[in-house]
Formats: sequence, C-alpha cells, structure tokens
Amino acid sequence: MADPALHPETQPLKQIAIDYTPEACTHCPNSNTITLTFDHRGGARWRTTTRFLYGTFSALIQCPTGNTDGLNFNLYLSSLEGDKSQDEIDFEFLGKDKTIVQTNYYTTGTGNRESIHQLGFDCSDGFHEYVIKWGPGEIVWLIDGKVVRKVERKEGTALECSCES
Repeated sequence: MADPALHPETQPLKQIAIDYTPEACTHCPNSNTITLTFDHRGGARWRTTTRFLYGTFSALIQCPTGNTDGLNFNLYLSSLEGDKSQDEIDFEFLGKDKTIVQTNYYTTGTGNRESIHQLGFDCSDGFHEYVIKWGPGEIVWLIDGKVVRKVERKEGTALECSCES
C-alpha cells in the first residue's frame, strides 16, 4: 500500500463496509491497513463506501498458508455487483496453486478474458504488491512493479489483451 507521505495522491480508506464475517476483518484507518483472517469460518469481504472512476488501486497481499483448495481470494474492482451488466477488473488467487495468479476483466457483463500468470514465488511466503492501473484507454496489472498484463482500448473496438511474462 502506498505511503501517503511519499505518494500524496494516495486516498486512504477511512471507511469501509464489511459484508460478512466482520470478526475476520480488522480495519485500521490510522495506518491505512486492512487485515483479513482465514480460519474455519471462512474469510471476510470488505469494500469501499466510495465509488471510483479510473485510478491506481494497490494492495500488499500475503495469501493464507496451508490447504486452501477451493478458496478464492482476490483483489477486484466492480461496478453494480450482482447486476448482469457489471464491469469488473481483478486479480484472483485460486487456492490450489500458490505460484500462480489469474487476471480477468468484464465489460457490460461479458467476461471470459481470464489469463494465468506464473508468480515465480509462493504467494503465502510473504507480502507482495498487486496493482491495477485503470484508465479510459487501458488496464494494466502489475506485481511487485512488473507488468504482467496490459489491455488497450482501440477506437471503435473492445479492449484487446497483451500478456507479458
């Protein structure tokens, strides 16, 4: 997560909504941190109470250790969640293999644009920075400062994908 002193454009999350399992989610507005705990109850989901149009969204994430088969943990941006025409941009950790991450995006409810990326590390061994840069002409996914995927919009066409290793 960006340090507001070093990155004055950072907008700290002063208020969040926790949709379920609030006891598994700790939010500390003073340090701009959110900690999710995975245990026998499952996890938690939090979301901002503010809507955004374009920007850079980042998180330092360390995935859970142990057997996480069947667990999906992610960082995603979404509009109109639950609506058939929702838009979404995400990083998804699929649980079964901690050395990969999936990126995807939806526009007006249409997805099937998944791409799998080799991390080169175990996502449960430590914190790594995951960034989504979203603008009117492109979406860029970065891990620890390295571009892993870039989608560009060309006039009159849908977004096209270019995955980089």
